[in-house]
Amino acid sequence: MALAYIITEQRRTKIKQIKSSLVVLVKGAEQKYPNLPLKNYGIPLMVRRENRVQVVFPRLTQNGDVEYIYSWHELKDVQAIAPISKTNDPKLTTIKELAPIIKEHWQIEPEMSALEQQYSKINNLANLVSTSDVYSVQIDTYDRALKEVEKLLLKAEQLQKIYVRLIREALIGVQVAEYNPDSLQVSQMAFDSQYQRLKQEYQTMKDVAHAYSQLLRESRNQEEEE
Repeated sequence: MALAYIITEQRRTKIKQIKSSLVVLVKGAEQKYPNLPLKNYGIPLMVRRENRVQVVFPRLTQNGDVEYIYSWHELKDVQAIAPISKTNDPKLTTIKELAPIIKEHWQIEPEMSALEQQYSKINNLANLVSTSDVYSVQIDTYDRALKEVEKLLLKAEQLQKIYVRLIREALIGVQVAEYNPDSLQVSQMAFDSQYQRLKQEYQTMKDVAHAYSQLLRESRNQEEEE
């Protein structure tokens, strides 16, 4: 009974460590998937009750495109990597740099989809308002909202390209470093000035678009009350 309790606690502790870790080491990943530039290092996504861990491995296609491999592994084969752990392994250094950028990259796709839906909804309302004798005075507000969402979509597309470029360059760099370790420039990747600038602009524009959406909702609520 005591042994079972110890094993359960050890499993819970390990799961907690994996969930809180940006990076994990997966035993056998390199053998399961050929051409992984970061070998057995991946990014944990979720843990199932049956002690299965989903891990994502970034790699490049033959055409040089970035792709993500979503793979399930036994808990016993997955080891959490402490964020403060020091290493001379360029692959571990690279995945630590890449992990937060890749997670941001994952968020862009659903955000763009939501923006496209928002644009469609506002556009439909603008068309409807333009035919109204009562509400046509609000058309300028809808037009401004449409322009803000358009600019935000464009900025999101630009930012997505930056994410892909940074990830691709890092994966190429770590493979080149196998032949020339001095050529690895991972530390510069996360501080790319264009990436930082675009990310800040994107966040600012999101705030503006949100403000317009809030204005439209408040306007509709006032109309309903009247």
